[in-house]
Amino acid sequence: GLITYLRTDSVRISDEAFEAAKGFIGERYGKEYISYARPQGKRDQNVQDAHEAIRPTYIELTPTELKEQLQRDEYRLYQLIWNRYVASRMTPARYDTTSVRLQSGTHTFAANGSKLRFDGFLSVYKLSEDEDSKQDLSFLKESQRHQTEPPAHYTEASLVKKMEEDGIGRPSTYAPTITTLMARHYITKEKRSLFVTELGTAVNDLMRGSFPSIVDEQFTANMEYMLDSVAEGRTDWKSLIRNFYPDLKSAVDEAEKNLSRVKVADQVTDVICDKCGRNMVIKYGPHGKFLACPGFPECRNTKPFVEKIGLKCPRCGSDIVIRRSKKGRIFYACENQDCEYVSFTKPRGDKNGVAIEKKLANAEKQ
Repeated sequence: GLITYLRTDSVRISDEAFEAAKGFIGERYGKEYISYARPQGKRDQNVQDAHEAIRPTYIELTPTELKEQLQRDEYRLYQLIWNRYVASRMTPARYDTTSVRLQSGTHTFAANGSKLRFDGFLSVYKLSEDEDSKQDLSFLKESQRHQTEPPAHYTEASLVKKMEEDGIGRPSTYAPTITTLMARHYITKEKRSLFVTELGTAVNDLMRGSFPSIVDEQFTANMEYMLDSVAEGRTDWKSLIRNFYPDLKSAVDEAEKNLSRVKVADQVTDVICDKCGRNMVIKYGPHGKFLACPGFPECRNTKPFVEKIGLKCPRCGSDIVIRRSKKGRIFYACENQDCEYVSFTKPRGDKNGVAIEKKLANAEKQ
């Protein structure tokens, strides 16, 4: 009962909720924080607009007041919903931004900075360190207009927005689609950005050459429309399959005859195989990267692949490495498996290259 219906992607809120949010924000934060813009209603045919947006049923029940009455996961979920909803009813944050280009011979050095002028919704919903980490460059007196730059890499949020704009998939399929691409190593995530791997590029080129009609961006959107038509009784599903399947089967049969297996060059490392002396290479398996001897099948030696970040563990002094959870989330752990040091935020180091862990230091003092 603390929140409205939790399985909707609607952004609509009732008049009662709209007025309650204005009153709460004005009293708690000030009138300058109130947003008077009404959320948009139904955006497209894929939006389940039969329900209100996911929001607290009673905005004055803050997460802090309910913390002792909820289990840990329930509290964290309610805190997320409450913070996002209240922030969505507040005015935008305002920044002073600075863009700098320095020319030195044939090289151009660039820097972008920003200084928060008015926190707005950030007073409730804090951005991550990566999202809000630009330094203040306002002390500089002059700045030049920056040159045209290539588009930024997709993040998960911007990729979902692009899929939504192109009508690809449904809200319930966005996250599984991205998860599948990462699980098959077609893309990789570094910080917040998504990068296409060499394997992903090779598979994409192969698919575009052999199945151009299916890889086309409009294919999924058209198929969604046709499936809606079947669900509404306007199209016979057998007719839909008859028009689609023969061409697909022909393309698959042709691909099986003529296409060779996708081969991606192995990345050679400086790790020496302790059985035959060769430089080991990076391979991909069901659980991510691992090191393998290029002498297979004569030599079947393998090792876990670990990526060091250049910092020492504050507990035992071993190297800190990057690891991934089963769901693909990056975390940082000590290379020594007997050490329990783990961090989900990238550690920072002191002048000696040792990771700084404030919580650990405070715990030892106590």
